[in-house]
Amino acid sequence: MSQINQLFKPISVSPIYFDEKPLLKFSDGTTILHLQPEHLYSFTCSMIVNEDLPIHEVISLECSEVEEVFGARAILEQVRIDIRKFSSLGFGRPKGIRMDFMSPVLLQLPSFRRFKRGRYVLFPIPSLIIGSLVDHWNANCDPNMLIKRPEFLSVYANYLMMESAYSLRPVTVIYDEKKKIRGFMGWVFYDLRKCRNNISFKRIMALLDYAQYVGVGKSRATGFGQVRVSCTY
Repeated sequence: MSQINQLFKPISVSPIYFDEKPLLKFSDGTTILHLQPEHLYSFTCSMIVNEDLPIHEVISLECSEVEEVFGARAILEQVRIDIRKFSSLGFGRPKGIRMDFMSPVLLQLPSFRRFKRGRYVLFPIPSLIIGSLVDHWNANCDPNMLIKRPEFLSVYANYLMMESAYSLRPVTVIYDEKKKIRGFMGWVFYDLRKCRNNISFKRIMALLDYAQYVGVGKSRATGFGQVRVSCTY
């Protein structure tokens, strides 16, 4: 769990995966999660850092042994490092976007008058997805990459991204053994409407690419909101 005291943390860690399925404890489950010896598990970790990061220290993790992982020893191998700049993010001009939600997504409506805590939504509404991403982007990007009209871009996404197919399910996950969190998993396919606003289109494509590294919604630093994005042209 990240100890960075920021609202939009510059780090995102996925759940542990086995056979591409996240190891999560759902509220309707009765068994304890176990990691079996000699099995191959995977996870991802994304960090937003300055360009002066000593990259050799990260690469040195390859094939290293880690002691005392819940009382056991783990071996890190097949380490892959993907380095992206904010300016390189985007997908060109696809005709459609598919988003696979690999771990529970916690999308929240903003607070409104006496409803100070908002509420969670169990469907990936485009404006909530883009709103979540643009806030995270602006909190971590260079000043020259700031998106200056985030509210407009969020509303614009509702008209650009049209849901044409989806398979979603609500899930309740056990968090820190006591707290239960309600979110959704699955996938949705968005048709992208033709538009003349090329700047907004490019920004939304960059944000959707960005989502693959930082996730969507709340609690991204603890494994929630992990997504995979694919395009059709």
